[in-house]
Amino acid sequence: MQRRLAAILAADVVGYSRLMGADEVGTHAHLKDLRHDFLEPVIAKHKGRIVKLMGDGLLLEFQSVVEAVECAVAWQKGVSERERDKERDQSLQFRIGINLGDVIIEDEDIHGDGVNVASRLEGLAEPGGICASRAVFEQIKNRLDLDHVDLGEQTVKNIAEPIHAYRISSKAAPADRKPSDQPAPPRPEEARGSIAVFPFESLSPDSEDAYLADGIAMEIITMLSKIPDLRVASRPATFAHRGRGDDMWQVVRDLQLRYVLTGSIRRAGDRIRVTAELTDAADRTQLWSETYQRQIDDLFAVQEEIAESIVIAFGGEFLRAEWHRARRRPTESLDAWGLVQKARAQNLPINRDAGDDALALAREAIAIDPNYAGAHASLASVLMQRVMNGLSDQPDKDRAEALAAVERASELSADDPVVLRALGNVLSNCGEHDKAVRALRRAVEIAPFDFHSWGRLGRTLAYGGTGDELQEGHAVLDRILAAAPNHPMVPYWQYFKANACARENRSEEAVAFARKSVEAQPGYAGAWVTLANALGQLGRYDEAREAMDRALRANPAMTPQHLAAQIENLAGNRPELAEQSLSGLKAAGLLD
Repeated sequence: MQRRLAAILAADVVGYSRLMGADEVGTHAHLKDLRHDFLEPVIAKHKGRIVKLMGDGLLLEFQSVVEAVECAVAWQKGVSERERDKERDQSLQFRIGINLGDVIIEDEDIHGDGVNVASRLEGLAEPGGICASRAVFEQIKNRLDLDHVDLGEQTVKNIAEPIHAYRISSKAAPADRKPSDQPAPPRPEEARGSIAVFPFESLSPDSEDAYLADGIAMEIITMLSKIPDLRVASRPATFAHRGRGDDMWQVVRDLQLRYVLTGSIRRAGDRIRVTAELTDAADRTQLWSETYQRQIDDLFAVQEEIAESIVIAFGGEFLRAEWHRARRRPTESLDAWGLVQKARAQNLPINRDAGDDALALAREAIAIDPNYAGAHASLASVLMQRVMNGLSDQPDKDRAEALAAVERASELSADDPVVLRALGNVLSNCGEHDKAVRALRRAVEIAPFDFHSWGRLGRTLAYGGTGDELQEGHAVLDRILAAAPNHPMVPYWQYFKANACARENRSEEAVAFARKSVEAQPGYAGAWVTLANALGQLGRYDEAREAMDRALRANPAMTPQHLAAQIENLAGNRPELAEQSLSGLKAAGLLD
């Protein structure tokens, strides 16, 4: 049995089955021409050998690791440039994996773990990207001027030991970077750790203290989300399972989380007692617990101590120092803070009464502490939700006030991911697309595992962008739907995806995503409107009529005029699509 050390490159075409299904003959000819005209000369230039072709993929061997990586970089750059002007359903993209390892030689073929690892690395790569093993990275890190991202240990199918992987790309000057060059949403397994913070249990007889208990958990979620390598389950993911006992562990399993934080709160007069417990989800072993007894006005200090203890448990002193630099006490006023927690909870049902109550609470919080960024962000979110869901009697006035409120929140706390997410949402709905994108990019940069902010970024790019931004929006939404399939925001992401497809006249896809959204959340009127719009584009008016009826049942405050405005908004910068849909729906008697 003959062996040798080799650099192995494995590559395949992204979405090949989809491309072949759309145009089998054209796709086959396109790939063949690309191989002959571009790939084979690039491979030969870097002294590579094509071991075999595999329909949609190639296996290559190089004697030099540097040559293999340079070939991969030139490959991806050249393919991107050649395919840039092609339609999305016709363009080719590759994933590439590179490994340095021992291979078995059999005639002209190669086998062994070295080949298998290269193939698994290819599966970890992004579309248009390169993923390399540590052995490869160690050889090229001081020889080639490339950008890289350390993905850490990756467990992959049929490989006994985890693979330490690196994402590699050519280095571009900051001025040359395009929106599509931005980092993609991380996969859950890329986190150093992951945690679910469940609602703390209120043991006090006063029902008002439930807001204190919820607020403690929510603030800890916000604090922990600022740790770069920690994935924190969102508030809706955990708060939806309040009081369901063992169902909590099913949530933890579904979201693939490692740690769980639970606790309780009891207030007696001006004293408060908070108990917190950190548990390893794998075997439900208690890792840490603590009880804090303080004056009620020390509640913020208790929150910080709990969060800091978790930070130390995860990452030691380094992450502790990073967290101290990132944290910021939201307000000194416990009353203002409590009112914001109530407003957030009250704003969840989408109806006029709940919205009015939430609005009053947010205004009261601002009156108590005008410098509390969270209160201004809450006011902006409530106002914008009223406008977007047809609950506002003066939408222009409310939109202007929302913009002023969120800009004030940003002035007070510019790097708070929650504020940035609210800022991006409001700016997007006020026609300030570029500013909205910048705010949301900053939010995901600060809290990379906040999939809620990634969803808003994907929506904003897909709704208001063109060209590279539009495709990036689709890619972001696709990635988070794949990375977090059990996230409670999935129905909204499917709704965003449906709207994005409708804006490109991809009506069948829009219908499919909208149906998934309404099946998961039948009471959400917006998704029914999107479904009706997409069905109208296809001329399926009986089904569109049923979707319109469901939208009106879900939100009786909607009027036909508001429905028409919603459809015009869905079309974004494609007014001809709105006209196509509206004219058909009106002709069918659905919009009198």
